[in-house]
Amino acid sequence: MTDHLHLSGVSHGYGDRQLLTTVDLTIHHGEHVAIVGENGAGKSTMLRLLAGVETPDDGTAGLSGNPGYRVGYLAQTHGFSEAETVGDAIDTSLASLRSLEARIAELESGLADADAEDLELYGSLHTEYQLREGYAAESRVESALDKLGLGGLDRRRALGSLSGGEQERVALACLLADPAEALLLDEPTNHLDANGTAWLESRLAAHRGTVVVVSHDRVLLRRVATTIIEVDADRRSVNRYGNGYEGYLREKAAERARWIQEYDQWLDAMAAERLQAATVADGMGYGRKRDNDKMAFGFKTGTWQSAAASKVRNAQERLRRLEDNPVDRPPVPLKLAAPSRPGAVAEVASAPALEAVGVSVPGRLQPTDLRVETGQKVLITGPNGAGKSTLLSVLAGALEPAAGTVSVSGNVGYLQQELQVPARPGLRLLPAFAAGLGGNIDEHAEGLLRLGLFRPAEFHVPVGGLSAGQQRRLALARLLLGGYSTMIVDEPTNHLAPVLVEQLEAALASFEGTVVIVSHDRALGEWFDQTASRNAPGAWVRHGMQGGEVV
Repeated sequence: MTDHLHLSGVSHGYGDRQLLTTVDLTIHHGEHVAIVGENGAGKSTMLRLLAGVETPDDGTAGLSGNPGYRVGYLAQTHGFSEAETVGDAIDTSLASLRSLEARIAELESGLADADAEDLELYGSLHTEYQLREGYAAESRVESALDKLGLGGLDRRRALGSLSGGEQERVALACLLADPAEALLLDEPTNHLDANGTAWLESRLAAHRGTVVVVSHDRVLLRRVATTIIEVDADRRSVNRYGNGYEGYLREKAAERARWIQEYDQWLDAMAAERLQAATVADGMGYGRKRDNDKMAFGFKTGTWQSAAASKVRNAQERLRRLEDNPVDRPPVPLKLAAPSRPGAVAEVASAPALEAVGVSVPGRLQPTDLRVETGQKVLITGPNGAGKSTLLSVLAGALEPAAGTVSVSGNVGYLQQELQVPARPGLRLLPAFAAGLGGNIDEHAEGLLRLGLFRPAEFHVPVGGLSAGQQRRLALARLLLGGYSTMIVDEPTNHLAPVLVEQLEAALASFEGTVVIVSHDRALGEWFDQTASRNAPGAWVRHGMQGGEVV
């Protein structure tokens, strides 16, 4: 089958922010593809281009092949009017199928007098209806709503009377009631619970057509995607990886190994040219051994010195070319800095790292007690609105509780869930990173380069112009190198590319201090439980929250 989605020579952006530059991509019928990358890299934009919702600035995008090939698109925010009812939304999603039903019924009424052309058309439409399982469309809607936690929802309800998450689930149920040959979904698990997510994964994995999903959910990536497309925000390009999510991780590791090898070879070549130039230059200061031919001696010495000078010039020219085409230093795996003062963890080992007693915030957090021992790793999970982020804000001292007390031992680093609006948007990235950390700017530049979260060219970008992913990486860099004895981390996987999340998990596991994490990320939860099973009882503890209380 020749049907496929494509980007051909596509360049696209918004204002002065370029997201994609001369990108070529083909997604063939039947492929199950996940698009990954940090927030702000252009993943949702690429999905809209493939769906035909947006037109690229340059190049072509969309569907090639059969014009009857249907593309279903689910945005992060639905396009329904709030005045529409649930029934209206369902009717809109099934309009094509009901039109097909009406045309079949019309042809059936005239079959007795039908000619060969009408009979052929009737058979074709009837086959299409059967392949789309049109007879089961209504039951699929009800089943989808039930699996997504909306069973029994009154179809007369106005969409505006539903919560945002409920509206998104209605949109998802409508999309899957009559699934198109190609399904394009943008963060479809955002508003789903565990049961709804498991059901969606099963539906997508079983879809016989094309699936293209933008997601940070690593469990979904493992279960659904056979191909990973990574959007590279730095290079404004895309890279394709086969063999599913695990193959993607292996290839990324191999890329890092090749990068390290290329960097080492570049360093070796620089050193060799410097040595060549220095060795020959040193030799030019000494005369050759005299022989009895005094006239020939002067001539030979001049010839040798001329040749040596040429060798020096050639070595210097090769060195200049190497310097003009440097290989960026490859990043090392992420690692949390040790506490800033030697023995800082041991000093407070006799006291809990964090202790909250009876803390409460009206409407957000019920009276809550929580004790976190020094060196302990704690994961707090629970549904949206359970009070998890509020509790972390109180523990970190960013929010004053209405009642109760919080005691802290040692210094605390806090990574908030929400991105903060820069107080000085014109401040460059490097000084913004270094602000308040002490030391000199060169040391901070070296530390930031070592992490590999930013390239040197980005050090001079104003923080007000950073993407969401870049802002998250900046906050993460300050946390990693802050030398804290206790880390409070709210939704650490937000806005980050999957490979960076995998490295962050390893960094948290090896950190000698205390860590408190809030996350709804299923893969992070699995990693936490597996790591806990390999450590002493009580060293890794999971808590749940419900209704503003730790349970």
